[in-house]
Amino acid sequence: MQVARALLRERGSEQFLTAEVAERCGISEATIYKYFASRRDLLIKVAEDWFEEFLYDEHPQDRELPFRERLLQVIRKNLSLIRAEPSLTRFLLADLRADPSYRFMRIYEQNRQVARGITNIIKDGIAHGDLRPDIQVRVVRNMIQGCIEYQIWSYLRGEGDFSVEHSAQGLTDIIMRGIDATPNPAPGLGEVVARLEALESRIDARLAMPADTGPST
Repeated sequence: MQVARALLRERGSEQFLTAEVAERCGISEATIYKYFASRRDLLIKVAEDWFEEFLYDEHPQDRELPFRERLLQVIRKNLSLIRAEPSLTRFLLADLRADPSYRFMRIYEQNRQVARGITNIIKDGIAHGDLRPDIQVRVVRNMIQGCIEYQIWSYLRGEGDFSVEHSAQGLTDIIMRGIDATPNPAPGLGEVVARLEALESRIDARLAMPADTGPST
């Protein structure tokens, strides 16, 4: 399993070969197939074990911490996990989640455990008055997870690196502005709104103008 994970990290799931795993382990490829029905089954088991490590390392949060700090910790932890294992993350997001049998896999329930942890943090935030009481918990949870995924796709495609801390702080700030019970207006926000309204007026005026029916040059 350790060798398979190391090879997946090096090659990616597309270039992953059980023959190379066997060679590095000093065994025959047939031996691998005594334990795994297919190459894909081996990859799934590697992904499940990786996710289990993440869940095992998930320390209980201090529920007395401010909501923003708890949210920041969750986002930072997820981004750190992804940055450390891009090949496994790509295999999970691009391959396993598209599999029709994904909902019957162990890794699906593991992912639901992560989602439940985020849901509980949001509910605590509402109960303590940190968040607006009218927010939809599931929508906010999906927004948090969606923001994390969108942030890392360029990295997973090999199009550059990213800072875990910078990204975590930025995503937390953006999300908090939408759900904070006592939002603090950003400096210059009024000016931005005024400029957007002026731009909207110009667009409306342009749309109201008759179309040019003359000959084109």
